[in-house]
Amino acid sequence: MEEELANLSLLDDEEESFQGESPVVDRSYQYCLVGRCLTESVVHFPSLRNTMADLWHLIGGICISDLGDKRYLFQFFHKVDVNRFLVGTPWFFNNHLLILQRIPNGEDPDAIVLNSVEFWIQVHELPLGLMTETMAREFDDFCGKFIDYDTSMPSLGHKNYMRIRVCLDVSAPLKCKKKIQIGKSIIVYARFKYEKLSLFCFICGTVRHGKSYCPYHLRIDPSKIVYGWHLSLRAITRRQNVTVNKWLREADGSKCIVGNLESHNQSFLPNEEKDIKRNLRGDFGNQQLNPNLIPLI
Repeated sequence: MEEELANLSLLDDEEESFQGESPVVDRSYQYCLVGRCLTESVVHFPSLRNTMADLWHLIGGICISDLGDKRYLFQFFHKVDVNRFLVGTPWFFNNHLLILQRIPNGEDPDAIVLNSVEFWIQVHELPLGLMTETMAREFDDFCGKFIDYDTSMPSLGHKNYMRIRVCLDVSAPLKCKKKIQIGKSIIVYARFKYEKLSLFCFICGTVRHGKSYCPYHLRIDPSKIVYGWHLSLRAITRRQNVTVNKWLREADGSKCIVGNLESHNQSFLPNEEKDIKRNLRGDFGNQQLNPNLIPLI
């Protein structure tokens, strides 16, 4: 019996292999995007699906599927909704960035690398003569890959900043400023502010986590940690003036007062002061504020 067992071996045909073709993804992803939530925390998918669907109010509706590992498939049903969705990026869920990307034909959504996101950046403190599209393109590959220049900003008259849209690498630290030399003797610094910027780290400058969860806490003594990034990177949106329509009345029939409208509307606007205080306490990642609700001016 032992001799028979000793003579057992795998047959040669079991070791022979045959060539297989690469899998072909035949599903159409024409109106689909794949995305992931940039957080180490557990994401409650039903909450994400309901919250984002309610926020976007898409005309043709949306189907959101969980692909696992905080990766999701967003299926739209009309091109209009896709375009409107992309214009509104970046999007957030519970202050955590949603990285979203179109799915090229034949690509597998699970294999697409999701490490970049588009942001509008305000470039401040430049001389008026340098606030041009030519100068905006000079920031390509410094802030991120250049995508667009906001031509709606006035080209003449008083202008505080210019706006550029770039594709940021989420693993790289946010840029704060850039030195620019004019001629041989004049030096200015362009300073950047990021619109709809939510959670980011004051220590390493990335948008992957808040300062409380920065890995540098494990390597550096707390007394020696330097906060190189601060809240000035966030572009604070301005509230538009409220005008009262002459036909509006109070419940008693009297004319509507501006103050009443403002107090009512404030319940729907983000509270920037509370936002800043919580961020300074290190609780910014736990807020319920959704940066997607911040209107862009």
